[in-house]
Amino acid sequence: MALGVAGAAPLMLGVDGEMPLQGALVLSGGGAHGAYEAGAIGCWVAARGIADGVALAPYQMVFGTSIGALNGWMVATGQYTRLRELWYGVSAAKLMRLKPQFAASADPNSGALNQLAAKLRMASLTTDQTAMYDSQPVLDFISRQIDPERPLVVPFVWAVTNLTEQRTEFFYRRAHDTPAQFRDAIIRVIQAIMGPQTVVREASLDLFHKQLFASAAIPIVWDPVPLPGPDGSTCDYCDGGVASNSSVRISHAVSRAVDVILVDPPFEPVRTYANAIAVALGMVATMRRKILEIDMRTAHFQSLTKRAFARLPNADAAIAAEGDPQYAAYMQSVPATTLSYLRPKDKLPIGTEDFDDEEGIGKTYRLGWNDATAGLRSYDWKTFD
Repeated sequence: MALGVAGAAPLMLGVDGEMPLQGALVLSGGGAHGAYEAGAIGCWVAARGIADGVALAPYQMVFGTSIGALNGWMVATGQYTRLRELWYGVSAAKLMRLKPQFAASADPNSGALNQLAAKLRMASLTTDQTAMYDSQPVLDFISRQIDPERPLVVPFVWAVTNLTEQRTEFFYRRAHDTPAQFRDAIIRVIQAIMGPQTVVREASLDLFHKQLFASAAIPIVWDPVPLPGPDGSTCDYCDGGVASNSSVRISHAVSRAVDVILVDPPFEPVRTYANAIAVALGMVATMRRKILEIDMRTAHFQSLTKRAFARLPNADAAIAAEGDPQYAAYMQSVPATTLSYLRPKDKLPIGTEDFDDEEGIGKTYRLGWNDATAGLRSYDWKTFD
C-alpha cells in the first residue's frame, strides 16, 4: 500500500486525455549497445508490416534515455528505415575522437615522446578538462540525422541529468494530434513519480539537438552539455542514465502495458578495469542496473496491489476506503501495468563506446533482431536480475 501511494499518478493520456494508455515503449541507455534496440525495432516493424511515418503499434508513447533517446526519436517520428541506416552508417562518422591534446597517447605512430606528452596531459582531467573525447563530432552527427521539425506520430519523453543542480530532468515533444491537456498531464505524472520539484519541459527547436545529445553525454567520455536551466541560467547536463536509465516508473504511471528493451544481459563476468574510463563506465553501469531493478520491482508490486484491491467485494472496498483518502487516490490513479522486456542473453559483442566498430555494430543489430523474433519476456521479480 505504501508503495502504491508513493507511486500515485493521475490517469490520463488516452484518446480523451484522461484514461491510461494501452501500451508504451521504453528504450534504455547503453551507448553503442543501442544497435541492439534498433535491431529489435527493425524486426517488429518488418513483422507487423509497419510503414515509415506510421506509429509502431501497440505503442502510444515512447520513453528514452541516453542512446535510447536517439533511437526513441526515430520511433516516435516513424523513421524506421532511417534508424537502420543510421546504425549501419554510424561507424563511418568516427564519433569517438580523442581531444587533440590526448590523441597522441593512442597513436602508435606519434613517437614515444609525443605519446608521453599526451599521457602527461591527461593529468588535466583532474584540473581543467572534463572529458577525453571531442563532443563536436557527436553533436554534428545528431544534427545531420535529426530534423527537430519533423512531426511525431506518438508523444516522446526523454531523461537528462542536470549536473549543476544534481537532479534528473525531462524533456518531451508532442505528436501533432496530442490532446491539448498533454502538457499538464505529463508534468503531473512525472512529478508524482519523481517528486514535486522535478523539472519537465517541452524541448525547443533551437536547442533540440543539444537537449537530445545531453541525454547521451556519458560522463568523462564527453563533456557536459551547457543548456539553459529552468530559470534561464546556464547549467551543465549529461547522460540521463545516471539516475533514470530506463523510464519504467513513469511509463508504468501512464500505461496498462509497458515493454522495455534492455541492452545489458542478466549477468556479466567480472573483468579487470584497465583505466579510468573503464572504471567510470563500470560505476555508471552498476548504478543503472540497481536503479532498473528497483524501478521494475516497484512498478510490479504497485500493479499487484491495485489488482488485489480491485478484486475486493464492493462492500469490503467501501469499508477500506471509508475515511482513507489515500486509498481512494490510489485506486483512481495507479494503472495495473503488465511489464514485459527484451534483453540479450549474453554480453554483446561491442562495448558501450564502440561506435566505430562496424562489424560489432552489425552483429549487435542482428542479435536484437533475432531476440525480438523470439518475443518479449514477462517480468518476474523472483528471477529478474
